[in-house]
Amino acid sequence: MAGWNLETATAVRDAVAAGEVTALAVADDCIAAIAARDGELQSFVDFDAKAARKAARTAPAGPLSGITVGVKDIIDADGWATQCNSPIYAGHRPNRDSAVVGLLRAAGATILGKTVTVEFAFAQPGPTVNPYHPGHTPGGSSSGSAAAVAARLVHVALGTQTGGSVIRPGSYCGIFALKPSFGLIPREGVKPLSESLDTIGWYGRSVADLALVLSVFQAEPVTPPPQRLRIGLCLQPPWSVATGPMRAAIRRAARRLEGAGHIVAPFGHDALLAPLHQAQDDIMSVDAARSLRLEKLHHLDRLSPRLQERIRRGEAIDGTTEREARRLAEAARRDLDHLLGSWDAILTAPAPGEAPEGLGSTGDAVFNKVWTLLGVPCVNIPVGRGPKGLPLGIQLIGRRMDDARLLAVAASVADVLEAEA
Repeated sequence: MAGWNLETATAVRDAVAAGEVTALAVADDCIAAIAARDGELQSFVDFDAKAARKAARTAPAGPLSGITVGVKDIIDADGWATQCNSPIYAGHRPNRDSAVVGLLRAAGATILGKTVTVEFAFAQPGPTVNPYHPGHTPGGSSSGSAAAVAARLVHVALGTQTGGSVIRPGSYCGIFALKPSFGLIPREGVKPLSESLDTIGWYGRSVADLALVLSVFQAEPVTPPPQRLRIGLCLQPPWSVATGPMRAAIRRAARRLEGAGHIVAPFGHDALLAPLHQAQDDIMSVDAARSLRLEKLHHLDRLSPRLQERIRRGEAIDGTTEREARRLAEAARRDLDHLLGSWDAILTAPAPGEAPEGLGSTGDAVFNKVWTLLGVPCVNIPVGRGPKGLPLGIQLIGRRMDDARLLAVAASVADVLEAEA
């Protein structure tokens, strides 16, 4: 069989285990796809076919054997540069893997290269375009990772989320995405933006792909969800930012779930969520100013104006404001842990709508920031396209440290939506 780059990660895993194909043959198909498409897409910032083939030949047998992985360019991977889309780190080549990459390699994955990131996962966008329309953003900051999976160049790709940098690109590029619970995935070897918020996530082509990668980090057995799910519909403020097509996609998903016998009811609790947008922004700004202090001290003129402004904003926030933001966040986490005991998942938007036109911005994280602050696991499920022909998604939210269960719920939801599409 040719075209293994077109398959899901789970299909590749099964084929390699059955002896139907080798990891090297799978990698060769992905390498050919990168050569054919990435000149236009520009999802990879550091790719070398020879190094990729060596990675495939030397990968150990394991649960991820044959599965190719792209790595966001703020995450260290031995053999590739980590440049953070900044001239400050041009050519910087760490000589060891980050913890997350080391664990994926030990599980048999083939690391193919480094994918484009927004500057330090926050500011200046890179050159990556949306695979569905080159005039539109793929989202960010995990731009290259989302585009590479959507374009069938790799099976899985790593991203990070501090605001909305995993889930929003997943929606814009029409692929499945998981932002795990905060603290679940080790961050050693990842350039920090916000120590309080940064979370490593990943993209795949099915919920099963997301779950397969999660199993490398969490051995917790998955309990099947109840046959009748209880879903909380969250039209979180500011819902007015959602476009008509996104609102219609959420309503349609809710109707289909109800039609399949599941319970969909308003989640409410706007008063809990509303003040958290500002709290997230304050915490991210303070943390970014601290994380990038050395770069500011020695290379201020090499930071983009937008990033310089964010650093100044973080430095201007006083201790009282920071303490109040962190107090609000911690209280809301406890409250949400309690509230989610009554729901199997929350249903909401992953982005305002289809990917915006132009590459100067990666879109608005308004539907992601609060959930990132709360540390809960989030999943994007693609649900078709909008009037511009670009993808739309829905977002499911679960309880903290209950990621495997959220993926089980997401699989049930995806089955309903796919069956009735």
